[in-house]
This record gives sequence, C-alpha cells and structure tokens, in this order.
Amino acid sequence: MKIKICGIKTEKEIEIMNETKPDFIGFVFAESKRKISPDRAYKLKNKLDKNIVAAGVFVDTSLFEISELYKNGIIDIAQLHGDYDEKDIRYLKENGIKTIKVIKTKESSYNINTSADYVLFDTYSPHQAGGLNKTFDWNIKINANVPYFIAGGLNSNNILSMIEKLNPYGADISSGVEEEGFKTKEKVSNIIEIIRGKQL
Repeated sequence: MKIKICGIKTEKEIEIMNETKPDFIGFVFAESKRKISPDRAYKLKNKLDKNIVAAGVFVDTSLFEISELYKNGIIDIAQLHGDYDEKDIRYLKENGIKTIKVIKTKESSYNINTSADYVLFDTYSPHQAGGLNKTFDWNIKINANVPYFIAGGLNSNNILSMIEKLNPYGADISSGVEEEGFKTKEKVSNIIEIIRGKQL
C-alpha cells in the first residue's frame, strides 16, 4: 500500500521523509496552518529524495498557478480540493500533470468514474477543505475506476482497522504523525512500519 505524508513544511521534515521513504509527500498551498509558499516548497523539493513523489495540495487555485508549479519542478502531482471538474482535470492531464481528485465523504457509497489518476476520500466539513484530524465512517462502499487513497484522522492506532475495512491503494497521513504541529521521525517511522509490515 502506498503511503503519503502530507503537510511538509520544514527542512527537518524533509530529512525525516528522506530517511523513512514514504511514496508521496504533500506541500500545502491552500489556506492552512501547514501552508507554505512556492519559494519555500521549491527549496524543500530540491532536498527531497527523487524517488518520493511531491503532491501540491490546492483548494480552487487557478489551473495556471498549478501548471507553473509543475513546470518549475516544485510538484509532481496535483491534489485537487474544491470545485475542480472533469474539464479541469483533463486540462491538467493534457499539460502532463497527474491529479488526485479529492472527495469529501457525505454518502454511504460511491461509484466514481473520473479522468483523474487517483481519488482521495477525506472527512467532510462545511468549514474547511482538510486537516480536520477526524476519521469518517469506514463502512463506506467504494467503487472507483482509478486507485484511491483514504485520509482523515489516520494514526498508528487506527491504520490497520482502516486497511482491513477498505484496503485502499494508499493512506494519506498528516496530524497522526505530528507532535506540536511538526512531523516526528518516531511517529512517521512507526506508521510506515505498521503499514509495510501489513503488506508482508
């Protein structure tokens, strides 16, 4: 199963990523306590292990801005929260940019047919796009034409339960590997060992 650690914002966190080797990391460009500037993300990306995919997390950012971040080598894939439609996804795809379409879970079942490369199911809130640190009901039924990630309140205590119920392509983790707002090597290592141990 793929592992994405989201909300990377410091060089120390990049060092932790390079040591623990998740499959994806996320730079947040949307309004959030984890938001970073493109310049900051550029510096961090240059220090990131080339085998780790860097996602840009966006909420209704213009397609032009997303494309510029991709062209400048700051992101490898775009994670789209907000009102992006299939036309927007296809536009990015035509410009070489892979996408993760985010779905805020309100229903008990989903049938997804999308042009995106991946789908990410996250906890719904009418007030913010992500970073809630709350799980949703994992008894959800998912049928999707592309691989999907699960996000929302994941940590070392509940990750195996989520995998058992949903068996997703990937898990997206942020608050669950933090102390005082920053990723720690101990927490990141622990959850990666749990997930990858499950695969063996």
